Amino acid sequence: MRKFFCILLFFICVLNGQSQTNSYSKNLEVAVQLFDKSQTKENYVLVFSKMEELSKQAPNEWLPAYYASIIKARMALKKMGNADALADEAIQWLNATKSKHNSDEVLCLESLVYSAKMSVSPVFRWKAYEAKINKPLEQAMASNKNNPRPYILKANILYKMPSLFGGGCADAMPLIQKAKAIFDAQKEAFTILPHWGRPLLAELVKACPID
Repeated sequence: MRKFFCILLFFICVLNGQSQTNSYSKNLEVAVQLFDKSQTKENYVLVFSKMEELSKQAPNEWLPAYYASIIKARMALKKMGNADALADEAIQWLNATKSKHNSDEVLCLESLVYSAKMSVSPVFRWKAYEAKINKPLEQAMASNKNNPRPYILKANILYKMPSLFGGGCADAMPLIQKAKAIFDAQKEAFTILPHWGRPLLAELVKACPID
């Protein structure tokens, strides 16, 4: 009888683990879909709370922390609250992500997060954050030439930089073209893995039309 109960307990534990895994995967999928559609502060606050909850539910998984970081960075860039404080939160979630995972996608996140911190006061902070913004993008491009996101982020930086310092459409154009070529070659399909960038690319193409 004791053996029977031990076997039964084992199967209950297995089924419970499978249920939690399935629940996490499904909830993450829904949260990423919400992330893709987010535009307003209320949207971002809602999806952040879901990513934070998922991060607690699965502390060894990197994606919830990754998305939590990018949400805070976007909110800082869009001035949806105290930009400095939001950028600091983005940095905290970036560090949590890096403790779990390292890839070209995390390097892109790193650049974006420090861009958000720099954007609070660009004139005074550019020199302090320039290397933290540009170096991860260079590493990401070298690591994975088929990832459009580092090219998009670099193009956006060059486009917004004053022409006096080498910015504008002329310098951004080769990177815009590279990012567009990569995206055009990829089949657009939903995935929980990082896939953002098309809307920003569309904005850059509109600002700097490709001949």
